[in-house]
Amino acid sequence: MVGNRPTNAQGALTEAVKDTEPQADIFVAGSLAIDLSCSFIPDKQDSATSPQPQTSNPARISQEIGGVGQNIATAIHYVRSSVQFCSVIGDDSAGQMAKEDLRAKGLSVSALIQKPSARTAQYVAVNDAYNNLVLAMADMTIMEGYKSEIEKAWGPQLARCKPKWLVLDANWDPHSLRQWIKIGKDMGIKTAFEPVSVAKAKRLFASRSHDSSWLGVLPDHAVSLATPNSLELASMHAAAREAELFEREDWWQLVDAMGLPSSGSREKLISITNNDLVNKGIPQQSIQLLPFIPTILTKLGAKGVLMTQMLRPGDDRLSSPVHARYVLSHADPSHPSIGGIYMRLFPPAEKVQAAEVTSVNGAGDTFLGIIIAGLARDRPKALIDLIQIAQKGSVMSLKSKEAVSPKIRELRGHL
Repeated sequence: MVGNRPTNAQGALTEAVKDTEPQADIFVAGSLAIDLSCSFIPDKQDSATSPQPQTSNPARISQEIGGVGQNIATAIHYVRSSVQFCSVIGDDSAGQMAKEDLRAKGLSVSALIQKPSARTAQYVAVNDAYNNLVLAMADMTIMEGYKSEIEKAWGPQLARCKPKWLVLDANWDPHSLRQWIKIGKDMGIKTAFEPVSVAKAKRLFASRSHDSSWLGVLPDHAVSLATPNSLELASMHAAAREAELFEREDWWQLVDAMGLPSSGSREKLISITNNDLVNKGIPQQSIQLLPFIPTILTKLGAKGVLMTQMLRPGDDRLSSPVHARYVLSHADPSHPSIGGIYMRLFPPAEKVQAAEVTSVNGAGDTFLGIIIAGLARDRPKALIDLIQIAQKGSVMSLKSKEAVSPKIRELRGHL
């Protein structure tokens, strides 16, 4: 595609750049946006910490290049992993600014496409006085309707890159997201999914989800890893239930094979996590989604990260005394695909005081970027080690004015 003029049926897409197309260990396909962050500044005589609705509020407003996909790619790049970033920008000043920013960071823009008569995506975050998100608005219309381009243009680029991991964010419309996942699976590339928001998290299971050829269960799964927060996890679970995925015969067969006790696992779940998480159904929801996504890392903010993973037969953790308390169940030893379920609650890397938080926009994206950068190494560390490193990176981004802190470069040697 590089150097040629790709078009869709209406000739709507135009060439973006002619940069050299690299091989890469990781291919990130997702959103690039202009981020506006509006942080509430209360009057010195006012005790309010959040902006008031239906009126103007004093604020500190900043602008930077963002977007979930872009943030993830930047984090991967900062910790020195080879990455190719794929996205869409408008043929406008914002798009030109975004392209120049990527080049300045050292990221290739050979998989970036400009769409004429379209606005580059924009994201507006309204934060309270402690920089916690109050409300956000996202205009990601430009990310919709690329099924044929994914197959005819970006697909060949993906094949030429030969990555170990494909990272997708849910800003793609459901049809485009499905096409990306299908192409990645057909090429034997592991796929990681970032749900983005409560509304968009549902897109993974939207329409035709009953088709096992599109979204199969382990070992024929299409998505290897997902990083929702607790609200996004609940949204994904609800969408899967509405699509009747939990009624499928292949799902039931895998759940039966997990080795969970018929009497229930509540006490064991509480001992591994805590009573609050179990009452909210977070561990239970992640377990029920495991047949489709065998590793789920649920981001819990100040409460840490919950790792829920389907272990394969022969995994050392199944017989390790060190990991015994985290093994929720053992499958039948004769099962070809499942060894058991591993669940572990990781405390936060550090307690961040409210006054230390500068931006919450890219902390989760930093987390996933570092995780994937670690997993893509020739000799990757164990995921439990990568989670703790990625949590440190998230804290760095929380304290940074940039969505992804350049300080995470300090973590390169730890991966």
